[in-house]
Amino acid sequence: MNQSIKQFMWGFQPHFRISLDGLATDALSAVGVQAAPEALLIGFRESGEDPWPICIEPENGPYLPETLEGVLSEAERLYEINPERDILISDKDSHEGFIRKLTESCRIKAISTALRGSDPEPERLFFVGYPGIVGEYRVYPTVSVLRNRWNGYPQLSKEHFFHRTPTLPSLQEAVMKEVLSAATKALNQKEAPGAFSLTGDAPDVIRHATRDFVNRLVAAHGQWSGADFTQAMEAVAAQPYEGRTGVGTIILAKKGHPHVTAEVSFSVPVVLKDTRSFRKALEMTGVNLHLLSDGVEAYGLGRASSDYSREDETLYSVKVVGRGSWELSHDELPLLRLDYGIAKLPQERLSQDKFRDTVERVFGKAGDAQALWDLTLAAAEQQHGTMLVVHRRAEEEATRLAPQALAIEPCRLEADALSSLTAIDGAILVAPDGRCHAVGVILDGKAVTGTGDASRGARYNSAVRYHHSTGEGECIIVIVSEDGMINLLPRLARRVDRSAVELAVVSLEDAAEGEVDFEEASKRDRHVSSLSFYLSAQQCDRVNAAREKVAEARARSGSMITLFDPKETPDPNMNESYFLPGT
Repeated sequence: MNQSIKQFMWGFQPHFRISLDGLATDALSAVGVQAAPEALLIGFRESGEDPWPICIEPENGPYLPETLEGVLSEAERLYEINPERDILISDKDSHEGFIRKLTESCRIKAISTALRGSDPEPERLFFVGYPGIVGEYRVYPTVSVLRNRWNGYPQLSKEHFFHRTPTLPSLQEAVMKEVLSAATKALNQKEAPGAFSLTGDAPDVIRHATRDFVNRLVAAHGQWSGADFTQAMEAVAAQPYEGRTGVGTIILAKKGHPHVTAEVSFSVPVVLKDTRSFRKALEMTGVNLHLLSDGVEAYGLGRASSDYSREDETLYSVKVVGRGSWELSHDELPLLRLDYGIAKLPQERLSQDKFRDTVERVFGKAGDAQALWDLTLAAAEQQHGTMLVVHRRAEEEATRLAPQALAIEPCRLEADALSSLTAIDGAILVAPDGRCHAVGVILDGKAVTGTGDASRGARYNSAVRYHHSTGEGECIIVIVSEDGMINLLPRLARRVDRSAVELAVVSLEDAAEGEVDFEEASKRDRHVSSLSFYLSAQQCDRVNAAREKVAEARARSGSMITLFDPKETPDPNMNESYFLPGT
């Protein structure tokens, strides 16, 4: 990045864009979205004689100012045909604010369309925020994401309205909206606009996005005053019932919804803010009987009718899955999970493909992946939590861990039997062929610095200690926590194509030669960083040398930006098993 900026809006524009890029990456990653976000700043000159009426930061990127030359006239056309332009608000200031927002909405739509048209694939999806006035420019913060990855995450298909406030299709879109809102606020600061970094704001962005996403759904499909629904759910999920963790399911829908059947109607509705009453009512729910709520009150017990069409998107399921944890979904489409107030997209509790891959890599042909998967599914249904230990020498371990373990004649367990056997404390010990050798197993093992997780319970940490003590390739442990979380030990990195790693290193080396394009070099560096676990000692040396060349070129350019490039070193846990066979 050269010190001299041709498309100059203000001195901090590259710093601000990099900061916006980082915030979008951090916030989306935190909720479980990997869509390669890239930030842009698009400026339209409001006054003055600068030779650049339209500026794009970065100026050496794939998007050119001429792409946006017709945007303002297109925005005027969109405004003229928008039916809302005829709305009249009696209060003058409110009306002027409404018109300004409508005008900007049309400009944002025109910018998005122009950017999409400039993308030849089109590979990327563009989100444009409301502008900030910086110097002589009206600056629109923009973030693009990979379209295919973005569309692969769960999202609703319809937009519903409460008055003129629309629902949002997904948590990730709510997060993107908040990211852009934070950028707009920073651009509009009266002192040093756009000079402050957005880095570190991701937790606030996610918290506001979560409330906004849920509140809009409650307003459109429940009661408009349901702004406290998120807090009510967090409180009830954290509230034990008679000393034990409670679970239960709520159907979120307007009272009288045509596809909700009330089996029991409460004479006096339960106010969700009353956590004790809410918790007690939730305990009455079961597999086929749910608490009915409009987001403010619970008005009965019932179920959704079988003729409800998922295309309607007018009723939702909210489930308390464990202590401090709850999930929001629509017709089995998971939309949101909160664990003690921390939001993310619900993940598949345990991927069968990942499980099979782990069994194959740990036990080879000795592992019966299907039998072990069936046991894992059964263990995952135990609400009080349990552990399944698959050990290469299960019979010897059953003897060694006696008398605290109850050894049994080796046999295959059905789901019902496993459910009964997990009623007692301790793990289930099975062999790689799926036969059980002991129940009620109390795992041993010494604590090791750098292992375990202080935020997790005794079950998880005892499993980590035991797995560490057994040695590599000896066992697999499935840990089912009371909050429904499932962990698999060992946590093996995915297998990759050996040639893909080498290609990424070569690509970075090429970017470091000649006249360096710092944007491109940075992208290639990030790619290499994502593969750092797989780098050999020689490849680490080559990456470090390439980074030094980029840093030297950056210094020669007089750039005000200084980046810290870490030194790559070979990971001691890396071995040939992490490469795909035949590569």
